Amino acid sequence: MKKSFPDMIISIVLLAFLTSLAVQVPAIPAVSKGYPMVLLIVSYIMTIYLLVTSVLKMKTQDKQETKIAEQAKIIVPYCLMIAVYLVLMTKIGYIAATVVFMLASLIYLKLKNKVAMIVLSIVMTVILYFVFTNFLTVILPKGSWFNIAF
Repeated sequence: MKKSFPDMIISIVLLAFLTSLAVQVPAIPAVSKGYPMVLLIVSYIMTIYLLVTSVLKMKTQDKQETKIAEQAKIIVPYCLMIAVYLVLMTKIGYIAATVVFMLASLIYLKLKNKVAMIVLSIVMTVILYFVFTNFLTVILPKGSWFNIAF
């Protein structure tokens, strides 16, 4: 079994992802740059902290064994669910796609209470929709197949 350093790997991947986002910031209008910049700066600080602490732990502690195949069986299907969610968002809109994704996620995480799954999915989606549209003035996808919006 291979030895792996999950925190280091995650922090390096996150740094690459954050850099890809930072490259796109100049294309954002000046009025809208504030919020994304704050998120990027905070994310960079937290990710660099994670990388530094994982490097320090790696030097002082024994290497920890991880079961990569078992972890991949959990992570890969969830990544596929996220990809389907992103495709569905453009087809059926943010609200419907997010409710479906949250329900699928809660089922995948083996939440047993069906009423809680449904209520949580709907309430969180509506709250997030209003926060993004009213407070952050973000335009969310409406979908090309049908439209559910307030």
